[in-house]
Amino acid sequence: MRTQFTVALLLLCTSLYAADPAWIEYGPDGPLARTIVTDGGHCPHITIDGVETKMTTHAEPAKNYEVHVCEALLPQGVRSASIGEVALPVAKLGKSAKVAILGDTGCRLKAASGKWPAAIQDCSDPKAWPFAAIAKSIAAWDPDVVLHVGDYYYREAVCEGTKCKPSTYNWKRWNEDFFTPAAPLLANTPWILVRGNHEDCSRAAEGWFRFLDPRNYVWENAKTCNSNWTYTPPYPVSAGDLHVTVVDSSAVKSWDAQQATIFANQLGLLAKAQPDTWLMLHHPFWAIDGTDADTQTLWTAWQQAGSAVSPVSLVLTGHIHLLEMFSFTDNGVPNIVAGNGGTALDKAPSDGVGFVVGPRTVARATYNDQFGFITATPSANGWTLVLRDASGEAKTNCAMTASGIVCD
Repeated sequence: MRTQFTVALLLLCTSLYAADPAWIEYGPDGPLARTIVTDGGHCPHITIDGVETKMTTHAEPAKNYEVHVCEALLPQGVRSASIGEVALPVAKLGKSAKVAILGDTGCRLKAASGKWPAAIQDCSDPKAWPFAAIAKSIAAWDPDVVLHVGDYYYREAVCEGTKCKPSTYNWKRWNEDFFTPAAPLLANTPWILVRGNHEDCSRAAEGWFRFLDPRNYVWENAKTCNSNWTYTPPYPVSAGDLHVTVVDSSAVKSWDAQQATIFANQLGLLAKAQPDTWLMLHHPFWAIDGTDADTQTLWTAWQQAGSAVSPVSLVLTGHIHLLEMFSFTDNGVPNIVAGNGGTALDKAPSDGVGFVVGPRTVARATYNDQFGFITATPSANGWTLVLRDASGEAKTNCAMTASGIVCD
């Protein structure tokens, strides 16, 4: 009888832990295990290489966020880690033979305001909002690391049919927009995450800092956020041979001279970065948004930073809701926009070759205005990039070398 009770209890604990999101993300202090306790309990224990310790509190429950967020730093060389019976993917730490890239994944629900009409996706239709399918497809590809270029939370309205009104930012909608559809991929692979403009101080910033930002949790209110957390410091992370510097561009404006100086100072820190660093942020430096060049603030900051940005071999971004890859006539750093991860798509430009983006001219442009993601694997001369649809099927093969990106 006691044995049956013990087995039943283990099964119950397993199901409870399995219901709670648990994942690994890279941060400035190394890889970090996180979990969200949804049943009102306190932080669970984590077992690391056979030693059980209690996870620490990252964020306590609060109004609209009635969940406990817990974390534990993972030591270098860790061989195993589990929360309850849920094993974390520590075997992939320090590896980068297979990299998956996506962004702008949330389901767009926006209340009408002013002259703009409401923008509504059918969040229950996997064809209209395929983020869950994309997450499963990436997990099936089994990457070593996932790079998400921001914008996780788009459910900014409550809709009945086509009538929408603004909603409260809360755990329930964070869970619906990100954690539930991302669950198989969170369990499969460590992540590198950046903050998007949908996570800025006037929108879903509290959830970003509560759940996804790898640094210590600090939140009082939107006013304090605007004062202290509009620009969070950049930081480098390494996953094996892949070196990434993460920049918070959540508050960037299309053009603002003061912001250009702020971001130039942040880019100045890249002078100490590893060679062939990928610069990862939400907003593009040189891209085409509809018929407009994007983003003047950032390309001005890049110019002001001068030689400090010389270690950068790729700018990896999102924000525009499609996939764009740009190489330039100066044979310098290319810009990838990976914004087709689930949010309602934009229409691709007719052609970008010859388009002038600030001080640069587009030499090669590749677009994909269908839902999907990018996979990257190292090659002899750089990286092989494959553009995939929501099901994971390869659509376009590209080679990224020191002179840019060339696609079939």
